[in-house]
Amino acid sequence: MRRRARGAVRWWAEEQGQAFIEFALLLPILSFLMVGGSDLARAYAMQLAVQNGARAGAEAAAIGYDLTYDDIKGHVEDEMNRTPGMDATTAVVNVSYPTSGGANYVRVEVQYTYRTIVAWPLLPNTASFDRATQFRTFP
Repeated sequence: MRRRARGAVRWWAEEQGQAFIEFALLLPILSFLMVGGSDLARAYAMQLAVQNGARAGAEAAAIGYDLTYDDIKGHVEDEMNRTPGMDATTAVVNVSYPTSGGANYVRVEVQYTYRTIVAWPLLPNTASFDRATQFRTFP
């Protein structure tokens, strides 16, 4: 009976050791996937924030009367800063007022440079997000 108990304990210890080794081998891959996935999700969120910022700036300029460039840029930055971890002060904002067919428009372009959390080997560590939105203004 005593022999049988020792064999069960030995078998259990071998199983635990094997599971530990498998976990140690998979841990770097799991970590890579987790950090890479979060970096990709952050990039998508930043891209949406740039798009929403361009829309908010163009909408404010189309609706508001006599807004200055700084007012429009403030609307863009306010919208972009709603995304956690984003610094909208580094974004480049261009505002133009094109005319087409007798109608007046306002066009807001936003450029933002995204930087990854980790410097990935063999992959670019920055991405440039450029978005433009154009609204018709009403006098």
